[in-house]
This record gives sequence, structure tokens and C-alpha cells, in this order.
Amino acid sequence: MRFINERQVWLSRCALVLLGCCLVVGCATTQKNVAVEDPYEDFNRRIYTFNQGVDDYFSGPIITVYDTITPDFLQQGVGNFFTNLNSVQVVVNDLLQGKIIQGTRDTGRFAINSTLGVFGLFDVASYVGLKQNVEDFGQTLGVWGVPAGPYLVLPFLGPSTLFQGVPGTAVDALSNPVTYATALPLVQALSAVNARSEAEASLDFINESALDRYTFTRAAYLQWRQHLITDGEGTAQASFEALEDEIFLDEDDDMELDLLESEVEEDSAKLSQETGQSASPESASFIDNADESSDVDRTLDLLEVELKQSAAEHEVMSVLKESNPETDLHTGTE
Repeated sequence: MRFINERQVWLSRCALVLLGCCLVVGCATTQKNVAVEDPYEDFNRRIYTFNQGVDDYFSGPIITVYDTITPDFLQQGVGNFFTNLNSVQVVVNDLLQGKIIQGTRDTGRFAINSTLGVFGLFDVASYVGLKQNVEDFGQTLGVWGVPAGPYLVLPFLGPSTLFQGVPGTAVDALSNPVTYATALPLVQALSAVNARSEAEASLDFINESALDRYTFTRAAYLQWRQHLITDGEGTAQASFEALEDEIFLDEDDDMELDLLESEVEEDSAKLSQETGQSASPESASFIDNADESSDVDRTLDLLEVELKQSAAEHEVMSVLKESNPETDLHTGTE
């Protein structure tokens, strides 16, 4: 009986502690503004900091030594070798997305580089017009309508998303021949070093340009994934639609312009009554052009903002493409 009472007390205490934790978490979530796509920002920032530490004290020094002692042509050969192995995953996802013609070309690319290119060490296929495409299972899920889900930072692996990135990473690992090279751990280690080396330019750009590296990385990753899923069409279209809505459907600004015009007309009428003179040509011109001038100014301001955003996006895309120089990211859906 005593054992039962002690157990009930213990369970009651645990329940109170759990309830208190839920209240604290609930209050913190209510008070803190978080990005819609990143509800787990606190957790993600901790993992991001952990990954940064691993990279600063472990991966970074290894890559520095690798880049220093390995000739460029040998690094290129290693990159071509693993890119060619990854073509198996690309072909599988081509077919899953219904890109039959692109899948045929990627199969031919894999066959050419595996034979004439000496197991992929030389990218012979690019010289005959067969560019490398980027397709993974996360993109396949996106093409078939699966939402990306919350943004998630994975230990050692980095940025991902819950509904596309996590299952995509698992399926891609199963379809990549490197995963099964358990008898050759050197191959897996070299694959990781090559992947980190190819990401060097992007990481340097983030470290030099971003005030908040976590936020910049999140925005760049989500935009990059959308770019891949839509074959380069979704980002530009979304930006244009947002600009169009801002210019033509901003009812609050239109109301402010109408109110300003009414006030100017009333002031001009009062002045005419007091002085017995008609409104000046300058006042009439202002009344006629107030709405037009304000719209033009607002439109020019919005276009300037859009151009700056487009320039920043283009710079991010350029850096990401430099990490995969053989990649043609604007291939349309076949």
C-alpha cells in the first residue's frame, strides 16, 4: 500500500513538472515571433551552431589540407567520379517525375562517362552536349505536390525540410552506390570530403556577406529548393506576382492618395472663396497629377526594391551554381 502511495506521489510530481514545461513552452511560443516556415528555430539554431563548430574545428581544417596538397585536376577527377555515381539517383528521379526524355539523356550521360570517361573520372558527356542535371527524391516529392514542411537543420547534414528533405535524404542514400561501399570506407570518406570541398565557395560567401548566417542560409536553401523543384520558374513568377499585387492591389495606398487629393481640392476651394480668385495653375496641375505622380513614385520605389532583391538572388544563385559548375539548373520538364 505504501508502494502504491509513493508511486502516485511520484506520478503526480511528474505530471506537475510536465504541465509546467508545457506552460513555459506555450508562453514562449506565444510571445516570440517565428518565421512561418521555421517553427523550430530555437532548436535549429542550436544544431546550426553545433554544425558550425564541427566545421570550424574538424571539417574545415581537413578541407584546407585537401585543397592544399591535391592538384586541381585530381580534385576535378574526384568530383566527376562522385557526380557520375550520383547519376543513378538522378535517372531514378527523372523517371519518377515523368521526365522520360531527360531520363534517357541522363542514362546516356552515365553510360558515356562510365566507359569513355574511365568510371566517371572524365566528364566526356559534357563535350557532346549532355549536361548534368540535379534531381533528387525531395524534388520528386515536391513535383507530386508534397509540401516542404517546416525547415529543419540536421546534425552534420545541415539544412533540410521535414516532409521533403528528411525522406528525400533517406531515399537518396539508398539509391546512391556510395552508400554500399562498406568494404571501402576510404570511398565514403573521400565522398564526404569532396562534398564539403564543393560547398566551400557557398560557405565563404555566407560568412562574408550575411549579418545573420542562420537566417541567410535558411532563406537561400528554401529558395534554392524551390528553384530546383520548379526547374527555375517558380521563384521569378512568385516575385513578379508579389510585385504586381503591391503595385496594383494596395488599397490602403489608394485610399491615402484619394484622401490627399480631396484635401488639396478642399484647400484650393477655400482659398478661392477667401481671395475671390481661381486656383492657381500649379494647384490645378498638382490635383490632376497627384494620384498619377504618387503611383509612379511608389511603382519606381517598388521596382528599385525588386531589382535589389533580384540582384541579391542572382548572386546567391551564381555562388550555388559555382559549387556545381557542370550543372544545368534550367532544364525544363520533359
